[in-house]
Amino acid sequence: MSAALVSLLLLLFPAVADPGYFTLNSPQCVVHQLSLGNPLPLVVATPMPPCPWSPEDAALAEIGRYVTHYSWWNFDRSANLERAATQIDGVMLLPGEVLSFNEAVGERTLDAGFRKAKIIERTGYTEGIGGGICQVASTVHAASVMAGLDVVERSPHRFRVPYIPPGLDATVDYGKKDLRVANNTLYPVVFFVGRLEKGELMVRVMAPFKPYSVRYKYELLEETPSDIVHFTTDGKVKDRVEYFGRPGIKIKKTIWRRDLLTQETVRVRVPEDTYYPSPWSLRVSKLPKGHSDLSGQSQAAIADLLAGTRYDVSMARFADVDKDNKHYIYWPTPSEKRMKLFTRFTDLEKPANPEEETVAGAAQELARAVRDQ
Repeated sequence: MSAALVSLLLLLFPAVADPGYFTLNSPQCVVHQLSLGNPLPLVVATPMPPCPWSPEDAALAEIGRYVTHYSWWNFDRSANLERAATQIDGVMLLPGEVLSFNEAVGERTLDAGFRKAKIIERTGYTEGIGGGICQVASTVHAASVMAGLDVVERSPHRFRVPYIPPGLDATVDYGKKDLRVANNTLYPVVFFVGRLEKGELMVRVMAPFKPYSVRYKYELLEETPSDIVHFTTDGKVKDRVEYFGRPGIKIKKTIWRRDLLTQETVRVRVPEDTYYPSPWSLRVSKLPKGHSDLSGQSQAAIADLLAGTRYDVSMARFADVDKDNKHYIYWPTPSEKRMKLFTRFTDLEKPANPEEETVAGAAQELARAVRDQ
């Protein structure tokens, strides 16, 4: 149904009906039932409305969007990411309802189909069940911020992650850290999660109308270089740097939210984010002086460890983090042609050709076997 017809209904009904009528009832369904000659009560007095919303009903306008990129050839991580994305795809929130990422995705276990992949822990990067899921949470968080939704709970990563601007990421840990987003609008919102092409994760927040215009920016307050180096021994060292020792940063965030109905603009209060320095991880043929870890290293000492390679310590800095960076960040805007490539993950669950999927799955298993040798 067109947005114009919905607008007409909203103008006609509130005068004689409960103001929350269309909060619970889909105008599309109302019109359809009336066209069939089925009268509907103008006041909803029961928790089960006669015309409940469906995700398709609510998805008339895109109110928020974000895109992040992932290495689709990293099969274990990608499998976790896409499994979690499928669980969020199609989730609808009525006004006042809250999305719990952990409840929607469920516990990350091998029995639930999740795999081991790289995760961030206090001491650095390690293998853990469900690695990659945080990228889905981060993209959902960013799209929700751009949509103007209220973020009830969110935690930044311990280290800055490269796939999203600072302040827009969200780390999740089942039973410990959750991402919770509240629908603070007057109408339902629904999350469409899918991809444009392989490795392009897109979250779209949909609703009957666009309620807010949002501006977001971050400013660097402090930066702390990494002074920890972890060594891994490899008799055939081809590339010295396994992971850069990223600097720690502290940022100030600013979010302006303008109500498109009242034209009122408010500043959303959000805490500052602190990301700790991540350790350097270097591959060596022999541990220096028998030490697998060094701490308190100066930048000059780390530069000496990188001597003879194509790396230097300055490469560890993120190019988008600078004290002069005070520009607002808006949601990504792929071309109309590329937007037509958007495919929801729930539509990708069942392959069009099961035989092709079997062959692809066998190829992935073979690639994993070769990699793990």
